[in-house]
Amino acid sequence: MRILWLAILISLELLSASIDFSEEEKLWMEQNRVVTYVGDPDWLPFEAFDDKGNYVGIVADLLKHIEKITPLKFKIMRTSSWQDSIETMKSKQVMMMSQSKDYNTQTTELLSEIYYKNPIVIVMNHKQRYVSSLYNIKDKKIAISSTEGFFKKIKEKYPAIKFVEVKSIKEGLQSVVFGKSDAFVNTLAQTSYAIAKRQLNDLRIVGRTDMYTELGFGISSEHPLLKSIMNKALNNIDPNIQNDILSKWIQQKYVEKPDYTAFFVALGVFFVIAVIVLILYIKVQKETEAKIHAQYKMLEQQSKMASMGEMLDAVAHQWKQPLNAISMYLDLMKEDFDDGIVDRAYIDEMQKATHSQITHMTTTLSEFRNFFRPNADVVEFNLLQNIESVLLLTKDEFLKNDINIEVDVDANITIKGNENEFKHLVLNIINNSKDAFNENDVKNRSIFIRATKNEEAVSMEIEDSAGGIPENVIKRIFEANFTTKSASKGTGIGLYMSSQIVEKMGGKLSVENINNGACFFINFSIS
Repeated sequence: MRILWLAILISLELLSASIDFSEEEKLWMEQNRVVTYVGDPDWLPFEAFDDKGNYVGIVADLLKHIEKITPLKFKIMRTSSWQDSIETMKSKQVMMMSQSKDYNTQTTELLSEIYYKNPIVIVMNHKQRYVSSLYNIKDKKIAISSTEGFFKKIKEKYPAIKFVEVKSIKEGLQSVVFGKSDAFVNTLAQTSYAIAKRQLNDLRIVGRTDMYTELGFGISSEHPLLKSIMNKALNNIDPNIQNDILSKWIQQKYVEKPDYTAFFVALGVFFVIAVIVLILYIKVQKETEAKIHAQYKMLEQQSKMASMGEMLDAVAHQWKQPLNAISMYLDLMKEDFDDGIVDRAYIDEMQKATHSQITHMTTTLSEFRNFFRPNADVVEFNLLQNIESVLLLTKDEFLKNDINIEVDVDANITIKGNENEFKHLVLNIINNSKDAFNENDVKNRSIFIRATKNEEAVSMEIEDSAGGIPENVIKRIFEANFTTKSASKGTGIGLYMSSQIVEKMGGKLSVENINNGACFFINFSIS
């Protein structure tokens, strides 16, 4: 008997030699050699029971490897459904179960280290191009499984999207195949496995969301030492072994030979474009700084400096989306390259999409340079085009602040004056509205820009729903250096310079509180 006990102790030391278990953890493993476990009986590629009753999948392979590097043995309890597995865990019939981090927050179980971050992806028809965000397809019918742990999290993040609820991955994919839905949202591992298994060649993964499901093991609160043992075991698994396990179940295999030449040509093209864009951006920054030091000395120049910071933020925000899109193109190209589906047509499509993003960035850059280019010329310019030029640069900033801008201006209206100065006028007024929305914490945020022309005058209105201007302030807002904002947010120059610009153009600027907001009136006499 003593010899048997000694053999057990020696075996335990050998198995755990490479893992730094505490004496308390070793004693627990001596007393609990078999760990009872329950999982989802139908959740491939992570876990399931095959036709012969064998427990298979990513989790099954992970547990087998943990048995090799620790003294633990896992007894897998078979259930009829995931709900049955949950009840088995709740009733303390087992020590451990498979869980996502989202689901674990709804339980009293302990959660182990995360062994896999499973990105949530978008599936559409194979002809669909890359989709960078769910907001890009918010007007389409998007299916989502209401049984998934991430269901509530997705609904909360995208409240404006009306999702089509389905009961399973199979139902979600079929809804896209048969045209009941335009897209289906689910995890990468399960989706790619289901598409390959069912040979749904008309579908493809067209993009990722910025959300993940994090997978680990839920451990009974009665066994906290089991949690620390599992954490050490999971952290001790060689990354190559873990990758082999994941790729065995997740990667799709193709017979076609990858076109390495096309891939590296596309990568080189992107690198050259990225360098050119970076050089242009640095050049514009230097030119802008030089103009600030050399020219902005008087009150009018101070107003431009105040708005330049906001415009630079707007341009940077405008660039963030296309840069993210280009980055995602590369990620998607790498994944598709690994899957062997990169061909000449694919590279042409990716190149076209990348050029589209670069064109958008170049247009924004050109508008930015024109906005701050000094120009004292008095010219006749198109009012609608002038306004749209300002909104192009500030679009993302106002979207970020949930502000809707509606423009109702006759495309044929022209006025005479300094075109760039008038852009500053429009920018000053809508920026004041943006600040008022945030300071007053207004929920429904709208700005209306209207203009009409008759035989006598051109009349323009910029109206917001930000709650209006206090009556004790409204009479002074066009005074120089008058502001109700903190020093970090206001200089008291913007509206004063706006009134000066209008007067120099022979017009009049006034303001009134109407319809739970403020309305600025700009009038130019045609005579």
